[in-house]
Amino acid sequence: MAGITSKESPFSPGKPVPVEYFIARFEELERLKRAVKQTLSGRNENIFITGERGIGKSSLGGFIRWLAGKEYDFIGAHCFLGGVRDLETMIRVIFQKLLQEVSDKNIFDNLKNIFGNYITGLTLFGVGVEFTKDRSELRTILDNFLPVIRNINETIKENKKGIILILDDLNGITDIPEFAQFLKSFVDELATSQEFLPLLLILVGLPERREEMIKHQPSVARIFDIVSLSPMNVNESKEFFNNMFGKQDISVTPEALSLMVRLSGGFPMLMHEVGDKVFWLDEDDLIDEDDAKSGIVEAAETVGKKYLDSQVYRALRSDIYRSILRRIGKLTLGTRFRRKDILEKVPEKEQKTLDNFLRRIKKLGIISETEIWGEYEFINQLYHLYVMIEAFSAEKEKKRPNKR
Repeated sequence: MAGITSKESPFSPGKPVPVEYFIARFEELERLKRAVKQTLSGRNENIFITGERGIGKSSLGGFIRWLAGKEYDFIGAHCFLGGVRDLETMIRVIFQKLLQEVSDKNIFDNLKNIFGNYITGLTLFGVGVEFTKDRSELRTILDNFLPVIRNINETIKENKKGIILILDDLNGITDIPEFAQFLKSFVDELATSQEFLPLLLILVGLPERREEMIKHQPSVARIFDIVSLSPMNVNESKEFFNNMFGKQDISVTPEALSLMVRLSGGFPMLMHEVGDKVFWLDEDDLIDEDDAKSGIVEAAETVGKKYLDSQVYRALRSDIYRSILRRIGKLTLGTRFRRKDILEKVPEKEQKTLDNFLRRIKKLGIISETEIWGEYEFINQLYHLYVMIEAFSAEKEKKRPNKR
């Protein structure tokens, strides 16, 4: 390679994919583009993009936000609500982000006139917009959300054709009954108003977040059309790795490609982790099997520390639970395992807690049941690989003589 300073990884581990690197998801994109077109024709659609962690929900949301602006002349905002626990703060995030994402100075100036009383500070073109934190003022906007959106549309309609709002990272806000009530009231008010408003509302979250909203307000189930993401298939995964490495003129051998595809399991989050580690290990612009194996081990350790250590090992405080997990981790990579086989191999004290353990790690998203009753497998093989590494490390540590 030309040198370390010239290297730039095309992979984005741990964050949404930049739009220039977004590939695949053709069926889901067609569905979302249809929603954009329907919005332009006067039929408002509301979409919920859902799927398991690491499946690429936020990346898809970000891409459709960009596409709606580039190809269909929408303005909009992709709002991350992580940590938001009340509707007033949500409103602040939405409109602050909307102003920040407007790149046209004339449009920004017009929108600034709408929100002038609520803007407490700004820099050139809204990059540093600060929205009011006064809860009474935010409540006023909240109570008049639809009129405010209509006002925005009237202000931009000579230059832009629609508005797209994406509410992402819903952990916390869906716990609040008022959020589900707000969504239902807003959507129903818009649907019954008989007045054209080209607004596309998209929520992005785990299936549990949607279930929480339905629990608080059953009508939410009818409000949103579901776009559910599954792991990429083998061909999509191969295309992903070939395209991403190809952007840097790096070739990949079939053996290396097969290994990366198999062990990342079609999860974009894991594919980016694997690709990034392999990219930085490569020294000759050719990814071979040894490069792939080394990168996968590093990726497994990174994924484990990021996700399993914090979400699983800390939750499994029981030494017995950890012992069972390590026994399963030592199984051949990719092996399915049956409850009855594990039961025969563990000591009596572990037998008594096996069923509780299996329920616990299934709920934590580490294993899933197969089509055969009583049989399980790891959700993806990087998780299995990390558990295997941790198991052998713990065993090695246990055998070390005590230091004095």
